[in-house]
Amino acid sequence: MDKKEEIMQSAIHLFSKKGYSATSVQEIANDCRISKGTLYNFFDSKEELLIQVIRHNHRKMLEQAENLNLESSLPPKEKLIQKIVIQFDGIRENKDYLSMLLTASPPHDNPKISLLMKRIRITMTNWYKDCFMEAYGSQVEPYIWDLALMFQGTLKEYTSMIFRDHKELDFEKVARFVVERFDTMIQHTRDAEPVLPPWQMEEYEAFKPNLEPKTPEQQMEELLEELLEKVKKLTLHDEAKEEYILAVQALQKEIHEKKPKTFMIKSLLLFLAEIKECEPLVRRMERFLKTLQTT
Repeated sequence: MDKKEEIMQSAIHLFSKKGYSATSVQEIANDCRISKGTLYNFFDSKEELLIQVIRHNHRKMLEQAENLNLESSLPPKEKLIQKIVIQFDGIRENKDYLSMLLTASPPHDNPKISLLMKRIRITMTNWYKDCFMEAYGSQVEPYIWDLALMFQGTLKEYTSMIFRDHKELDFEKVARFVVERFDTMIQHTRDAEPVLPPWQMEEYEAFKPNLEPKTPEQQMEELLEELLEKVKKLTLHDEAKEEYILAVQALQKEIHEKKPKTFMIKSLLLFLAEIKECEPLVRRMERFLKTLQTT
């Protein structure tokens, strides 16, 4: 992790813990063990730091969503369920960031931040819309924006219960329950008059996130690098940490083999999932590998 990203991670942690207003630039610098002057070499102000934190993390989460490789034999509705589960996994990995957005009260009176938050809202609504179109096709087209908005709101409330109220909910159970309820609603909605017809959503329909899709190999490489970084930051004895580092390196080597051994990959992932800090990322890797095997 480079110094700029380290500063952003410290900011996320402190903003989520203390709130944006109550966190000083000096505290962020102290957390990174650098001077305030060094921090200002990367960011012009605390607000600029917040803007880049939001932009960086949103882009990362959006890339994960855009690059989901689920072009498999799974039925369309099952694909939708798995997309939501993977999205939940990504949110769990970034729970400090989510907590920051939910509780840190960033200064929305700043025009740059207001515009950025609007772009994020539009991007995610479009993503849900595309998910529904892929799952249900033309039958939902007349009221697709209403569905996307309702679906997004429903998942947002479950997300809040999980991460803000600390409710122990099973991600897959939540995703399956919500999708099945919407499935029932769609089957009994015929000739409905939409609240949000396409002409009211022109701004949303014209918006493009401008992301370059990544190959499955690039996605897996990024996941492996992220896992290795997490392991290197663990507060363990040198001997134990070295064991986990060797496990990640062995996993990298096995995945890159022409004929990787499935039992070896599963064993290494099981071993690495023992680490609490790495467990969400390991679960995401398992899901990603599973979708690759079914293509």
